[in-house]
Amino acid sequence: MNINTIPAILEPNPNLVMAGNCGYAIHGDKVTLTIDEIANNRNSGCISGTLAVELWATSLPYPVADMASQVLASCSIGELYDQHYLAHCQYELDFLQPTEGTWSVSLLLREWTETGYITRDYVNFTAPYVVANPPVIARQEASNIINISFPENKKSPIKPDAKANHAAIAEKTTGNSSPNRLPINAASVNDIAAIKGVSKKLAENISAERPFTSFDALLKVKGMGPKLLEKIRNFIEL
Repeated sequence: MNINTIPAILEPNPNLVMAGNCGYAIHGDKVTLTIDEIANNRNSGCISGTLAVELWATSLPYPVADMASQVLASCSIGELYDQHYLAHCQYELDFLQPTEGTWSVSLLLREWTETGYITRDYVNFTAPYVVANPPVIARQEASNIINISFPENKKSPIKPDAKANHAAIAEKTTGNSSPNRLPINAASVNDIAAIKGVSKKLAENISAERPFTSFDALLKVKGMGPKLLEKIRNFIEL
């Protein structure tokens, strides 16, 4: 996975919130997000835009403008009527391991607006998520000697938590290139069209509108909608 600079578009709204306990649990290539309550406390007639919950890894605790960030998991949960809420929310999602380093982890509630997705509420988890490169093992030919090369041991600026790589929970009262990702600003039209759900015409439109400085900028491309962008977002990079 490549490290991207994702704009921290944050416009908190005290009437659109995550409440109670929020947490995540990683099991292999899957992650479970849990949220006690997602509420729209807006006045009558103020239905929300399409909402999404996203798990982010950030170089600094969210929100900091233009920080190095990686989206680890995301899903759309649709619109929420005014004076309504979703209780005991649990989402089983694909998990994308961040690159090597020590990361802060945040859970974001985002709302689709005319200018793209905007973060309305968030939870920062205190336990850092630490990723280290595995040792490289090489056997010398014509001998039984095995060389093991370990990565340099760097002291983390944040005290690690023994459970950080497996689960985290927080309480909130109210409100260089990856082989698995396609560089959307450099890929050929045929490569873009090979992404599931992307037509040849849409791939041509994407190519014509490049370069993109953010994922949300892709929504300006004719034929690209928020639902399709959510589906392909984990397969592309800027």
